[in-house]
Amino acid sequence: MATVQLKDMVGKEVLIYPGDTKSKQGTIAGVEDQGIMFKITKSQDSSYRVGSLHFISFSANLAFSQI
Repeated sequence: MATVQLKDMVGKEVLIYPGDTKSKQGTIAGVEDQGIMFKITKSQDSSYRVGSLHFISFSANLAFSQI
């Protein structure tokens, strides 16, 4: 997906790495050339604390789906 199209998703709620054993959910807070900043809203993974901002690089095989 092109960065321009991703910028239209700012503020949308998404599942981060859908299908992962520890579910993570957040809103897209920003889109950069290198990746996406998420504000975590729900998480079963202690690395993703609710309310925190979490940047994930596109090079980290980022996958998400809109809720």
